[in-house]
Amino acid sequence: MMLDILFVQNYYEHMIGIMQLSAVLKQHGFTTDVTLGTKESLVATVVKKKPRAVGFYCTTGVHHKYIGVAAEVKKILGDQILTIFGGPHPTFVPDMIYEDGVDIICRGEGEYALLELMQALRAGKEYTRIQNLAVKRNGNVYENELRPLCDIDALPCPDREIYKNIEYIYNNKRQEVMFGRGCPYSCTFCSTHAFRELYKGKGTYVRFRSVENVMQELQEIKNRHDPTCFFFHDDTLIHKNRKDYCFAFLTTYSKKINLPFSCLVRADAVTEELIRLLKDTGCYFISFGVESGNETLRNMILKKQLKDEDILNCANLLHKYKIPFATFNMAGLPDETLHDVWDTVIINMKIKPAWAWFSVYQTLPATELAGYALKKGYLEKADVAASDATFHESSIILRRNKEGRKIIRLKNIANLIIKVPWLKIPAVKVLLNLPCNGMYGLLDKVLYYIFYYSKLTYKQGIFHTFFSAVFLSRHLKEFK
Repeated sequence: MMLDILFVQNYYEHMIGIMQLSAVLKQHGFTTDVTLGTKESLVATVVKKKPRAVGFYCTTGVHHKYIGVAAEVKKILGDQILTIFGGPHPTFVPDMIYEDGVDIICRGEGEYALLELMQALRAGKEYTRIQNLAVKRNGNVYENELRPLCDIDALPCPDREIYKNIEYIYNNKRQEVMFGRGCPYSCTFCSTHAFRELYKGKGTYVRFRSVENVMQELQEIKNRHDPTCFFFHDDTLIHKNRKDYCFAFLTTYSKKINLPFSCLVRADAVTEELIRLLKDTGCYFISFGVESGNETLRNMILKKQLKDEDILNCANLLHKYKIPFATFNMAGLPDETLHDVWDTVIINMKIKPAWAWFSVYQTLPATELAGYALKKGYLEKADVAASDATFHESSIILRRNKEGRKIIRLKNIANLIIKVPWLKIPAVKVLLNLPCNGMYGLLDKVLYYIFYYSKLTYKQGIFHTFFSAVFLSRHLKEFK
C-alpha cells in the first residue's frame, strides 16, 4: 500500500507538531511515517519509500538543508511526489514557495489544511484553493488566506506510534506533552508577536487544553509507554494569568498520574506557594529564561519585562525547595558587547543553576529584534546561515563583530566559570585570547551531558547518559 505522507524532522526527540499532524491524518484513514538523517540519506529514504507526499517541518536555518533535499527528490521522482513545507520558516518567509523543489507551503496551523490536501489528493480533486496553503502548480503560484485557529481540545492525542521504528525516540523514558498554543508575551527575539498579528481576527490566540483533555493523554502515555517522567513543554504553562489552571492541573495530576515531571516557568510568575506545590507534586527539574544579564538590554531591547530581582527570587525559591534548574541565555545580541555577555555569566554565577544554556542569537525572519538588527545595519537580510542552524556555532552578526570570537569563547566556557568562579580572572586575562574555539566547544558539550542532559530524564543514571551522549554524537552530522 502506498504511504500517504513521510514527515522529515531534524532532531532525535518527540516533535509534537508532527505527532499532531499524524494523529489527525490517521484519524481519517491516512498512512504516515517519519524519518531523519543527512541530506543524502533523506533523499535515499524518500526515493525508496515513494510516498504520495513528503512533509518537512522547517525552521529557519534548517530550511537550507531541506530545500536541497526537496530539489534532489523532485529531480528523481518529479510529479510522482509532492513536497510540502510547514513550520515557522515558511510561515514567515512565504516566498520560499518559489524555490526549486518546493511544491506547497503551509502557513500557521497545519492540521486541517494538511488533512484537506491529502483528501483532495486521494480523491483526485483540485487542491490549489485550500486555506493556509500556497501551491505552485503548472508554473503558477496560488496563495490562500488563513483559516480560523482550531479548537485544540477537539484534536486527537498526538500520535507517538509514528516513532515506533526510531527506538531512541519511541522508547525514551521522558515523554513530552504540551498543554496549549500561543504566548501572551511579546519578547522581540521570538516570533510570537508575528504569529499573533498573522492570526488577528481568526480566534483566540492563547489557548489551553482542558485539564481533563490533558489527563486523558497523560494516562494513555502512562499505560502504553511506561515512562519514568514527563516534560511539560509549554513556555508559559505557569504565568500570572493562568495560576488557577496551573493549581487545578497539579492537584489533579498528583492524584491521577503521580509521576515525576520537569517544566518551564517565567521567573516573575512563581510564588513560594507554587514552588512548594510543584515540589510536592513531583517536579524534579525546572528551566526559565534569563536571556541577558544586562537588565536594560533584557527589557529595552528584548522586551522580556523581567527584573533582576525576579530572577534572583525565583532562583532562591528553587534552591530553598531543592529543585535543580537551568537557565536560558543568549549571546551575540544586537548592541551587545563582550562586557554585556559577562553580565549574563555573572548573574548565573549568583543564582547557581545546574546548567546555564547559552545559545547564539539568530536573526529569525519576522521577529521584531531581527527588524531592529536590520535597521541598525548589523545585516542586510533576516536569515540564519546553514552553518548556524544549531544556534551554537556563530551568527551573521558575530562574524561581523570584532569581539565575536571572544564572545563565542566566553559562551563555550561560561558553565565552567559558573561552576568554578575563581576561573573568572584567568578567563579575562588568558582564556578568551587563546584561539581554542574547538577545544572550548568540546568542553561545553562534555559539561552539557554531565550537568544538564543527565538531569533531563528522572534518575536516568550515568550509563544511560553516557550511551545517549555517544548515540547523539555519532548522529551530529545529521543535524546540518
